[in-house]
Amino acid sequence: MFFRLIYKPRYRFFYVAAMLVFVAKIAAAQEPVALVVEPSPFAWTVVAALVVVIVILLGILLGIINKAIGKEVTIEAGVKKAIEASYARKIRTDYQAKQALLDKKIEQVRQRFSMVMMKVKNLLDTLDPDELFKSISSLIEADLGASRYIVFLVDPVRNELYPFRWAGYPDTTVEKFAMQADHAHVLTYALKRKQTVYRGIAASDIELRKLLDREPMMNTLVAIPLFSQNKSYGVVHVESFSDGHTELDENEIRFLSSLPTFIGGALANADIFVQTREELTSAKLVSEQEIAEKRRLQEIFSRYTSPALIENLLKNPEKIDLGGVNKNAAILFTDIAGFTALSSRMSPKEVVSLMNEYLSCMTEVIFDYQGEIDKFIGDAIMARFGVLSDLAYPAKNAVEAACAMLCELDRLSADWASRGIEGFNIRVGIATGEVLAGNIGSSRRQEFTVMGSIVNLASRLESLNKDLGTRMLVDEATFAQLPRTVKHVKRENVRIRGLDVPITVYEILEQVRSAKVVSIQTKLDQVASRTNHIVSDSARPENTSAPGIAKPDA
Repeated sequence: MFFRLIYKPRYRFFYVAAMLVFVAKIAAAQEPVALVVEPSPFAWTVVAALVVVIVILLGILLGIINKAIGKEVTIEAGVKKAIEASYARKIRTDYQAKQALLDKKIEQVRQRFSMVMMKVKNLLDTLDPDELFKSISSLIEADLGASRYIVFLVDPVRNELYPFRWAGYPDTTVEKFAMQADHAHVLTYALKRKQTVYRGIAASDIELRKLLDREPMMNTLVAIPLFSQNKSYGVVHVESFSDGHTELDENEIRFLSSLPTFIGGALANADIFVQTREELTSAKLVSEQEIAEKRRLQEIFSRYTSPALIENLLKNPEKIDLGGVNKNAAILFTDIAGFTALSSRMSPKEVVSLMNEYLSCMTEVIFDYQGEIDKFIGDAIMARFGVLSDLAYPAKNAVEAACAMLCELDRLSADWASRGIEGFNIRVGIATGEVLAGNIGSSRRQEFTVMGSIVNLASRLESLNKDLGTRMLVDEATFAQLPRTVKHVKRENVRIRGLDVPITVYEILEQVRSAKVVSIQTKLDQVASRTNHIVSDSARPENTSAPGIAKPDA
C-alpha cells in the first residue's frame, strides 16, 4: 500500500517535502546523527509499526488537503457556471430587445404599407389627371419622405422625358432637365429596365456607376420607374429625403420597389396619355367628357396608326367622325406571291414566325409614310393614306410607302437567306379617290374602316399583277399625283372584274440607274405646295428619281 501511494503523482509533492524537512533537521543538528539499529526482531517490529503509523498519518493529512483542493475546484466550477448563466441572460435580453425593435419596424412598415394601399385605392378611383398627380405628389412627399424630387413623364411623340411635377427645385430651372428617352442616364436606364435604381447599390455596379453623375441630373439618389405591363409612363427622380438620410435599409427598399407598379397601375387606369403633353401641362382643365371622347378615339385608332398620328387626332378630335365621313384617300393592298405553296413547305410555327416578322416590318414602313393599317387579311395588308391625316397627296405617300416596303422586303430576304429561310415576293395595288370612313360593324364588335369602289379597285389591281406578271399597279388617279419622270408602263383598256368599262392602269417600273429605292419626297413636296388638287400630266414636276421596283418571279 505504501509503495502504491508513493507512485501516485498527486502524493509525490508531499513525500518530497517530508524528505526535505527530515534532511534539513539532520543538517541542523550539532552532532552527527547516528542511526543504530539493534539486531533485535522487536526493534524491527517497532520501526515497522512507526512507519505504518507515519504512513497512515500522512494519508490522513493528504486526504484532508485533497478534500480542501477539491472544494476549491468545485467553487471555481460554480463561479464559471454562474458567469455563463449571466452571459446567456445578457444575450437573451439583447436578442429580445432587437426582436422587439424589429417587430416595431415591421409594424411600422405594415402600417405604412396599409396607408399606401389605401392611397393607391384612391388613386385607382381617380380618373382626373390633375387630381391623380396631386395624390401622387402627396404620396411621394408624405409616405416616401422625399423633399427634393421631380416626376418625369414620357412624351411618346418627341421620345422625351420632361419634368411634370416637382418639389425642392425652382420652377424656372426644371425645364433644362428634360432629356431624350434614349439618352444614357440613370433615369432612362431605370425607365428602360423597369427597375428601381438606388445610388448606393448602383455605385458598385460597373454598368450603372458611370451613369450616376451625368447631365442633366447629376444627384439622383433613387430612380423609380412608373410603368404598367408593357407601357412606360415616366420616372421619379429623388435627390434627397426630408430627414437627410442617404442609406436605404431593406424595408425601405422593399417599400420603394412596390411604388412603380402601384403608381403605374393608377396612371394606366386613368390613361393619362389620352391627353397630349400640352393639355397635361396647361392650366386649362379638360372636362371629363372630353377625356372620355379622347379615350374612345385612342382605343379605336391605337391599332391602326402611329403614336404621332394618334397624338394629332387627340389634339383635334373633331377631324374624324366615327359615324361616317367621306375622305379623299389612297388605298394600298399587298399580297404575297405564291403564299399557299410557300406555307406548304414550312411548319405552322415557321409560317407564323415568318409572317409576324414580315408584317411587323411592313407596318413600321407604312407608319413612317403617315399611313394607317386598316386590317391584315391573312398574309395580305390593307392600308390607307389620308383618312385620319390630312395629306395633300395621299397617292404620293402610298407609292413611296410601297417602294419602301419592297426595299425592306429585299433586306428581309437577304437576312432570311443567311438563316436558311426561303423568301418571297409581294404584289402591290394602289387606287385613289373618295371613300367612306367610319366605325362599322355590329353592336357587339365594330372597327374603324373604309368602304367604296376605290377600296375594291385597289384590291383588284393587286390581283391583276398576277395576270400581267407585274409587281405594282396603280390607277389613273394615283398616277396623276406622281412626277412624270417616274418610269412606268401605261396599260390601256384593261378589264377589271366588277367594272363595266375597261380602264387605264400604270405599272411602276424599276429605275434604270439604281436598284435602290430613291425618295421622291422632295419633288413631290414641291408639287404639293402649288395646288391642293390632282395635277395633270403637264403640271407634273420635270426632274425626280423614280422608285426602285423589281419584277416579281413569274
